[in-house]
Amino acid sequence: MKLNSTIGFVLLGVAMMAAIIVYAVIKGNAPSIYDDFAQCITDKGGQMYGAYWCHNCANTKKRFGNAFDNINYIECSSPGSNTFDLCPEIDAVPKWVREDGESLVGDVPFLNLSEFYECELPQ
Repeated sequence: MKLNSTIGFVLLGVAMMAAIIVYAVIKGNAPSIYDDFAQCITDKGGQMYGAYWCHNCANTKKRFGNAFDNINYIECSSPGSNTFDLCPEIDAVPKWVREDGESLVGDVPFLNLSEFYECELPQ
């Protein structure tokens, strides 16, 4: 009888771990409310220049969530560098650029990006 209880607890533990893994995978691939917004920015020729070590760049990516995959992102710093060695024309990041050359620099709020690119924010 004790062996059946032990097997039951082991199976319960395995089932719980499997459920946690499945949830994490699904949650990580879940659509974002910002998918269309991010795609609009890219469709209008928008680009974000950034660096892997940039705190504001990381904040921006986090706010977009999975929708950031739709952003045309240009990494400006090679591994191990803390400069903009891959984008010598850039002097600050994050930098949002339009096709007409106009830009916004810094941790830009979504409302400002919406106006800058003329893309609708989700409600």
